[in-house]
Amino acid sequence: MNLPILYEYLIYAAIIVVGIVILILLRRVSKLPTHRKLNEQLRAHQQNMEQTLETLRGGGNKKTLRFFKTVSKLLYATDKLIHSSSALARKERDTDIDNVSVLLEKVRNNLLPYKYGKKEKDDLAGMEQALRELRGAVAVMQSVLARDDLLNARSAK
Repeated sequence: MNLPILYEYLIYAAIIVVGIVILILLRRVSKLPTHRKLNEQLRAHQQNMEQTLETLRGGGNKKTLRFFKTVSKLLYATDKLIHSSSALARKERDTDIDNVSVLLEKVRNNLLPYKYGKKEKDDLAGMEQALRELRGAVAVMQSVLARDDLLNARSAK
């Protein structure tokens, strides 16, 4: 057998294997969370926001740069949750999960003035409103989980 042709086939096989591995990795990265996982992420974000608000009420984060970084992290986490919940709502055509994404957009809108300097870090009314909206999103997600449990119980019978 011709050795250069064998090398050529090995290169083609390697390219195919690398392509398949890349497709598998892309599928894992773009996989949407389950309802329970989304609920866990929402609760973790809620706890993070509560801790941040308590720190700010206690006089912490006096430096403007640290405050800016904290708000940026909260906005980034909110944006990720908005993307996940809206993609999940589109996929499942579920209006309750879409309500979660709408509430999360309200959270983002309440946090944006802090990032762009429209509100001072001493004025915590917007952050408190964002926390209330986030609690509402968690409550809606809890109702979705209760509905899922009810449907699972019905299908098990």
